[in-house]
Amino acid sequence: MVDTVPRDVRVSNPQANTGDWDMSLITTADAVFQGGGVKGLAEVGAILEFADHGDVAIEQWVNLAGTSAGAIIAAYLATGHTTEQLSDLIQGMPVKSFEDWGSGGAVIGGALNLARCHGLAHGEAFRSWFDGELGGATCGSVRRQDVGPDKANDAYRLRLIATDTTQHKMLVLPNDLAFYRVLGSTRPIDPDEFLISNAVRMSMSIPFFFQPVILESIETGEPCTIVDGGVLSNFPVWLFDVPDRDPVRPTFGFHLTGGKDLGGPLEQIAEDFWPVGLGANIFHTASDAWDQRFVSESTIVRTCTIDVDPDIGTTDFALSDTAKQTLLKNGRDAAESFLDHFNPHAYRNTYGRQLAL
Repeated sequence: MVDTVPRDVRVSNPQANTGDWDMSLITTADAVFQGGGVKGLAEVGAILEFADHGDVAIEQWVNLAGTSAGAIIAAYLATGHTTEQLSDLIQGMPVKSFEDWGSGGAVIGGALNLARCHGLAHGEAFRSWFDGELGGATCGSVRRQDVGPDKANDAYRLRLIATDTTQHKMLVLPNDLAFYRVLGSTRPIDPDEFLISNAVRMSMSIPFFFQPVILESIETGEPCTIVDGGVLSNFPVWLFDVPDRDPVRPTFGFHLTGGKDLGGPLEQIAEDFWPVGLGANIFHTASDAWDQRFVSESTIVRTCTIDVDPDIGTTDFALSDTAKQTLLKNGRDAAESFLDHFNPHAYRNTYGRQLAL
């Protein structure tokens, strides 16, 4: 399990090499998507721009990672879907159905769920829908074929971030699933057999909104509460960095700024019931503070930052079509500006490695 991030290796002058570069050479890349609930639609707009920008056209996203809503994007692309299919998927998501409070709506059913299971919504409606969209794909379908057993941590092209609040651990799925077993089972989870939809459901377990997932630790035998990966790292752009070789393709990060922390029923409940409001504020502070505090040169040069309308909240599932189109345009505009100014010579990963193209 992951406890730390690599220490960023500073370079004195990352702009030193300013020679010509044929941007059309960059046709493949890795991607890391920040979490942000419904605001993640802006990241889809950015991905669309990366596919048909005048200077750069990413034809294949090889390794993909994400947290929470970013996990949805990463998982869908990693299972062989195109950017156009992704756009259709996200715009057509039955988001209102994800508010599966049970009888009595958010006020009664949701409150009972919150008291009993620590989340307003069960989360099963989302998991079932997404599993259908992925065709029941398991993590074995995103296993890399070019990696031997000596590099088990690099075994999968897809990496999703979750948080074990019981053991105070940041989890990178699918790999870290092997440290757990499903409640009632006697054997460890086989990551290859684990449904990707279940892993995404773990990554997007927004505290207080979705019920957390409970797994049993192999090491201690205790039940462990798994919640949204944003609690520890909402934007781990360093996930695919290695210290012993130059990257053969860039990793691009997609980072959201602005918008509201909450939205929809959870916003009202947080206003009426102060413990929920306080807990939600603590979560969003935790999800943003580390990644904002430790923004380094290696993060800045490869991150497309997207500004979101201040009235759109993370859990605002009742977005109008106009708001959706605005988010897509925000993403496209941000990606266009980023790519217009992207300098491959300035690219460094957290170990100071330059692109090897």
